[in-house]
Amino acid sequence: FADPFSRIQDIVDGLDSSGGTGSGDVASGSSAVVAGGISCPVFGNDGPTVAINGRTYPRGSAVGLGLSGTVGLQAVVAQGCRPVGSVIPHRVTGTDGNMIEGLDGRPAVEVLGDIDLSDEEKRTVERFGVMCGLAAPGGVDDVVSDGDYLIRQIIGFRVPGIMIGSEAKEDQLLKFHVRDPVTALEDLQNMINRARTERSFRAGEEMGGGSRNNAGTPLAALQVSCVARGRALFGRPNVDVEHIEGLIGEQPGDDNAAIGGFFANGEIGPVGIAGVGLTSKATHIHAFTAVACVICDFGAPPTASSLDQITGMGASLEGKDDFAWG
Repeated sequence: FADPFSRIQDIVDGLDSSGGTGSGDVASGSSAVVAGGISCPVFGNDGPTVAINGRTYPRGSAVGLGLSGTVGLQAVVAQGCRPVGSVIPHRVTGTDGNMIEGLDGRPAVEVLGDIDLSDEEKRTVERFGVMCGLAAPGGVDDVVSDGDYLIRQIIGFRVPGIMIGSEAKEDQLLKFHVRDPVTALEDLQNMINRARTERSFRAGEEMGGGSRNNAGTPLAALQVSCVARGRALFGRPNVDVEHIEGLIGEQPGDDNAAIGGFFANGEIGPVGIAGVGLTSKATHIHAFTAVACVICDFGAPPTASSLDQITGMGASLEGKDDFAWG
């Protein structure tokens, strides 16, 4: 958890390169699963926005928690945008830091201007603008699923280039995206269903020569949603949390689920799912996503009584603050 003035990209890169310990080792024998978010400071206020154990830290700080023993982390990341324009991704052919100067050998602004949009997409662009989606590292050739793009805002132009909110690299694949509530909800439901299905497949497996709960028993979750989601995207509050509850309770909307969270100025996690019996993926800084950080016990398989105890941990979510949840 970091504020936007910290060196969070260096921290994320360092955690990935070091391999980590804890949740990844317990769940899949691989590097740790990393998830979290970036705070949203009040404009003009230089006060602290991160804290741990009752102690606040100054601007430019980041804090974290490590899980060990049989307790580990599962992460589910749902996108909030959909691609527009060409079905075939563009290839970045010229960059200067965070300036994309060329796409497919043409000036980037020219390619952007040639996007073919439907009337509905034009209205969406007028309301939300256009974003750039950069293919997450690790794709095979030109095969990249729509959910495997890291969304970056367009923050300016310098002909012939498009300036985005992060560094771009030559040969990266790119698709233009727009925010879309229908796609956001569908992707959230799909990712949660994938995670639940993966758990069911892993539940009976053995690990390390003994009986282990590879699926993980969910104990609690932290929801980190982009500040641009919530009511601003869906038109009503609590959409994200109502679905993420399904990762903790029996079904989405389970009011006994132990879950907390916050709106973020950037979300931290893998692309898609990690830690659910899967090989841990690289960690990225996202935008317009919802991240579910699920704390799980990967020890002995749960009994009916232990599940009853776990689902009783959460307070009822009746009367949720309309402005507190995504």
